[in-house]
Amino acid sequence: MKDIELVERDQNLVDTFRALGHPARLKIMQVLAEKPCICSKVVDELPLAQSTVSQHLKVLKDAGLIAGRIEGPSVCYCIAPGAVERLAKSVSQFTIQLTPASACCDSSNTCCTEAGACCSSGDACCA
Repeated sequence: MKDIELVERDQNLVDTFRALGHPARLKIMQVLAEKPCICSKVVDELPLAQSTVSQHLKVLKDAGLIAGRIEGPSVCYCIAPGAVERLAKSVSQFTIQLTPASACCDSSNTCCTEAGACCSSGDACCA
């Protein structure tokens, strides 16, 4: 398989989506949004083994979405400072890039969507 080269911003978005793309990791983020937890509290919230939760926590930490510190025999996790803001900004920038494609006409000047017909410029749909 050939690699697709991405700019760093887009690669970071891919890594973040990959990290959030598992239901357990999404749930962990929701649990940590309610309150920072030690690992055992996160385990209590999920029907998964401690080792499985630890692996999911590692993926989230590697993606920069959570932070953790060792406190005695346990680790305290929280959503990483700035992670939510970075995610929101990245998703916003990505969706802005897609906006022009949502209002286009094909080569036969037929509107690509059911919203309307092509405008006189031939590159956008009108209601």
